[in-house]
Amino acid sequence: MYQIDVENKRLKKLTPIKFSEFEIKERFDIEEWIRKNPGVLEETLLIIGEQNSLPSGRQADLLAIDKNGNLVIIELKRDDSGREVHWQAITYAAQFSEYSPNEIITLFEEYLQDNNEDPDEAKSKIEAFIEEDLEKINQKQRIILVSKEFHQDVLKAAKWLSEEYGMDIKCVRLVPFKDEDGDLFLNSEVLIPTPGLEEYIKKKTMKQREMRTVRSSPFSLEVGNFDDETLKKKLKETLTRQTELTPRFRAFLRILLSEDRTFKREEIKKRLYSQGIGKNLGQTGRYLSNISQLLTKRPTSHLRQVIEFSGGSRSGEEKDDFRINPKYRKMLEEILDETEDGV
Repeated sequence: MYQIDVENKRLKKLTPIKFSEFEIKERFDIEEWIRKNPGVLEETLLIIGEQNSLPSGRQADLLAIDKNGNLVIIELKRDDSGREVHWQAITYAAQFSEYSPNEIITLFEEYLQDNNEDPDEAKSKIEAFIEEDLEKINQKQRIILVSKEFHQDVLKAAKWLSEEYGMDIKCVRLVPFKDEDGDLFLNSEVLIPTPGLEEYIKKKTMKQREMRTVRSSPFSLEVGNFDDETLKKKLKETLTRQTELTPRFRAFLRILLSEDRTFKREEIKKRLYSQGIGKNLGQTGRYLSNISQLLTKRPTSHLRQVIEFSGGSRSGEEKDDFRINPKYRKMLEEILDETEDGV
C-alpha cells in the first residue's frame, strides 16, 4: 500500500505491521475503533452491546444491528484469527437468537448506560436506525469475524457455510500500516463473501430455501385424477372420520350443494354460523379456515378433484370462494346421504 504525496508527486510506501508491534490491544484498542466507527467493517451498523456475558460465561466482543434489524455478532482477533473463531461466533449467534425484541432493547439500554448515554433513548434510536418494524429485530443473526490474518480453515469454513448453507457470515481483514514517519494507517478488506458474489449467494440461498419449503410443505394444490370408484371410496373415508372437523366439513359441503354456483367465503361463514357452527363469527371463520386447510393438505387431492376454489397465492392460505365441480355434484350428494348415519 502507498500513500499519495500530491505536492511532491510521489508515492510513499506504507509498511504492513503487526498490531502487537505497537502494543495495540484487541479489546481496548481495536474493539474501541470498531465500536466508535463500525463503518470500518464496510457496512452501516448500530452498535448495541459490548462484552455481553452469556450463560456459558463467555463474552461476545461486540453486538450490532444492521439496517434490516438483524442482530450482528462481531468477533475480534488481533493478529491471527486462530482455527476456531467461527465456531465461537456461531455459538454466540445461536444463544442470542433466543432473545426477544424487548431483550435486545434492554441490552442496548445497558450499553448506553455504560457509555454515559441516555438509556431511555434505546428504543427510539433503534426505530430511527432500522428500515423494518421494531418487532422484526433479531429474526435473523449474522456473524462478522475481524482479524489481521485468517487461518485457512476459518476462511474455508466461512465460505462453505455462506455459499452452501446461506449462513450470513463475513470475514473482514484489518491490516495496520506505518509510513516513513511512523504514523499508522489501517486498511479494511472483506474476504468473505468474495466481492461480487454476494448477490449470487443471496439468490442461491433463496432458491434453496424455496425448494426446501416446497419439499417440506404439508400443503399442495395438485388436483386428483381418480376414477369414479376410487374417488367414491376416498370421499366416504373422509366424510366418516370421527373428528371435530367432519360435521363442519359436511355442513360446508351441503351449503355448496344447495345451489350450482360459486359461493364467497363470507357468505359461507354466515351460513355456517346460522347453523350453530361457532359461538361467534370469529370462531366460525376459524373453523372455515380449518376446512380451507383440509382442502389443500397433500393427501386430500381427491377433495380438490371435487371442490374448486380460488384465492390465496399459496396452498395453505385462506381461499376466497368455493364451488362443487358440476361433474361430481350428484356423486357427492349421494355419498353425503349414504354416510349421514355413520357420522
